[in-house]
Amino acid sequence: MVDPSPLDDVEFLARSPHRVAVVRLLQGGPWTRPDLHHETGISQPTLGRVLESLEDRAWIDQDGRTYALTPIGTLVTEEFADLLDAVETIHRLDDVIGMLPIDQLDLDVRLLSGATVTAPEPSDVLGHIRRAEELVIADRVRLLTTTVLPDSVQKLLDRHDGGTSLHHEAIFTGDAFETGLANPVIVASARKLLDIDGVELFRFDGTVELMMAVADETAVLGPLDGQQMPRAFIESDDETVHSWVEAKLDEYRAASSPITLDDLPA
Repeated sequence: MVDPSPLDDVEFLARSPHRVAVVRLLQGGPWTRPDLHHETGISQPTLGRVLESLEDRAWIDQDGRTYALTPIGTLVTEEFADLLDAVETIHRLDDVIGMLPIDQLDLDVRLLSGATVTAPEPSDVLGHIRRAEELVIADRVRLLTTTVLPDSVQKLLDRHDGGTSLHHEAIFTGDAFETGLANPVIVASARKLLDIDGVELFRFDGTVELMMAVADETAVLGPLDGQQMPRAFIESDDETVHSWVEAKLDEYRAASSPITLDDLPA
């Protein structure tokens, strides 16, 4: 009998959702056959064939009433799970992943597997903008933005009027800042914000490929269109993603200039 090739092993798992379900459960430790049947819903005859085929490959062992992964089975299924997670991430993010500047992110896209994506819908083209406005009223917000949303500014003012100790840091691109200066309402609001402890505003005169923010423990990425407007918002609670965004915001802040009252028209 010819030993299976690596590709044979991948195909062996990939073409059977039942095998995948069983080995993913066994990654957490030993299971009995009745428990596997109850958890997966796989019929007893099919489950018997699945377990037998996994034993034939020496990926699992039976010890009394329980089944467990062998060392080689653990290695194979861990690597397969990583591949499956990566593909699931790509499918889940779907069109949005095509919007991200992947070559410039320096971030493992698989970390976004648990992300929440808010994108425009035909019935709600501004849903992602409203979500962004909800995020900026968190207790601690750091933001790099290519646009100024008047409603967001007003919500920030309302939030600080509550007397709670808050921290809000906004880094605006040069174009966003200049656009804001042309709006008297935004200028008046910016003056009020600069008088509030815990609010810091900055101007960044450089190229931005991606809007980004942290809102408390949530990291946010905002892919941009050709007009430098957000096409969607991707929210992640992953600690590594959060740390990556914090570090990027530190870099942008270091390359930015503080906005003061003197920078605003009288």
